Amino acid sequence: MDPETTPPRRSLIRDVAFFQLKLLLDAARDLVLSPVSLAAALLDFLLSRHQAPRYFPAVLRLGERSEAWIDLWSAGRDAQSRERMNVDAVLSHVEAVVRDPKGGAHRARVLKRWATRQAAKSRRADSPETTPGETSD
Repeated sequence: MDPETTPPRRSLIRDVAFFQLKLLLDAARDLVLSPVSLAAALLDFLLSRHQAPRYFPAVLRLGERSEAWIDLWSAGRDAQSRERMNVDAVLSHVEAVVRDPKGGAHRARVLKRWATRQAAKSRRADSPETTPGETSD
């Protein structure tokens, strides 16, 4: 086995595996958002006499944030631009845990705490954002 060709092959396999996982996440997101967006639009339509549309725009913001988080095309960029906290970061942490049997248990606990914090932060960001004095006509 030629040592010069092993890292590029490993990197390619890793990038392809991550891309496939991200495609699955993207597809799952689309499957979930499709009926949710229709329900939100219907609800906004039914309430349109009493308030401005707010549920459908919230679904659109959620979709936009999830798209940035998944960042499907990140493998096509150079390594320096991958330092964002998104699916790439999660997959890199998981890969590190799988590859390191000595520190794997500790890293798994750290990763679980990190994921819990990220989920809580996401839930807080998804909550309706209103500012004092803001009214809907």
